[in-house]
Amino acid sequence: MAKRKFYAVVKGRQPGIYTEWFGNDGAEAQVKGIDQAVFKGFASFADAEAWYRERAGRAPQHIPQNVDLTPVSLAIDPQKALAEGKVVLFSDGGSNGNPGPGGYGVVLRSGATVRELTGGFARTTNNRMELMGVITGLQDLKQPSKVVVFSDSSYVINGMQKGWAERWSKNGWRTTTGAVKNPDLWQTLLELAQGHTIEWVQVPGHAGIKDNERCDRLAVQASRQPNLPIDHGYQD
Repeated sequence: MAKRKFYAVVKGRQPGIYTEWFGNDGAEAQVKGIDQAVFKGFASFADAEAWYRERAGRAPQHIPQNVDLTPVSLAIDPQKALAEGKVVLFSDGGSNGNPGPGGYGVVLRSGATVRELTGGFARTTNNRMELMGVITGLQDLKQPSKVVVFSDSSYVINGMQKGWAERWSKNGWRTTTGAVKNPDLWQTLLELAQGHTIEWVQVPGHAGIKDNERCDRLAVQASRQPNLPIDHGYQD
């Protein structure tokens, strides 16, 4: 049987994905002695990351620094967009527990200028933080702009790109199956989007895309801060 190279630890001392089993920095050290530890080995990082997300409800808190991730081809090249004078907005968000403490991270580029934006809440959800990231980035723009939004959230990208959010708004934030979740944030995002020309691009999580990885780290760090504020729009 082929040796497994990636170990996903959902419940352990330091949840995340590891490339080694043994050693102080290996997966074994994270689960040994932990009651009902949750972990599994995989042949690829992609499979380990997908399994982790499914069970933890968010991106891994720890990923190997030396993992060789194959670069991906995006629908719109960020560098080309910048060269065309567009604003490039990368965003990510998540919560630890879903619901639980959550955070978002944004990397905003315009020409040679780079801004990082981040924040968190004491109790919220993955989807609310995905929305908050994009909202925060757009709120930072001081004038109408051509913007390319990159996010690994199909919830956000499909909601805007396919016109779902606009239809929900026209229908009083209801669908045939019931009330739409997070209407406060969707409404804010729709209003902000009207002031710009926006292209929406979905990116795969943890695929070696530098700004996407940075946004994830910012989101995780924000969710771990003490005395986080209340997300007043969140409802159990």
